[in-house]
Amino acid sequence: MWLTVVSGGNEHQDRGDADAADLALVGSYQRGNGNALAEIYRRHGKRVESIARNLLGPSSEIEDVVQDVFIELQRALHKFRGDARFTTWLHRVAVNVSLQYLRRGRRKGWLRWLGLDDAPQSATMQYSEGRLEARDICRQLYDILGTLPEKKLTVFVLYELEGMSLEDISTTLGIGINTVKSRLFHARNEVFELARQRGALPAYAIQVVK
Repeated sequence: MWLTVVSGGNEHQDRGDADAADLALVGSYQRGNGNALAEIYRRHGKRVESIARNLLGPSSEIEDVVQDVFIELQRALHKFRGDARFTTWLHRVAVNVSLQYLRRGRRKGWLRWLGLDDAPQSATMQYSEGRLEARDICRQLYDILGTLPEKKLTVFVLYELEGMSLEDISTTLGIGINTVKSRLFHARNEVFELARQRGALPAYAIQVVK
């Protein structure tokens, strides 16, 4: 994974506690507590927004996508029985709604401006020649990602930008893990090849994609 996720030894316990809290909120909502939905939004809204933004790129409609995700969630929440992790189910809704926007042609190009302020300090020192050069490198990288077909882009975004495991992506998208691996493999090859051709492959430019 290009983006290393550092986790402590209590990762599985923390994940289990979070799952239990999600299930408790879902149960509370199903019993008529409307405030539970607001708490679900507070817990997961930023992640839903991140998925939408990484799939759609720059758009004034990201808030609309997030709103549609939670409207869809509200409609279906009474049907949730806990057969899968709540986050897996929510992320699937987020991906599906985002892709609906993508298919409507509402995306203007998969390009998100990234300021040097978001880069690690070591990167700013290494690329001290100026912000414009660094922005151009990142701009080219995002433009390259915009060339990926939808299926490859989705797997690439969920793995490389959202830090999801191959197993979680498989469950979220409802596809086999070998299919996930294949799409990720080909997506990476395409990205690296175009990046090499365009001279846009500094290590930091990849690291700061998040």
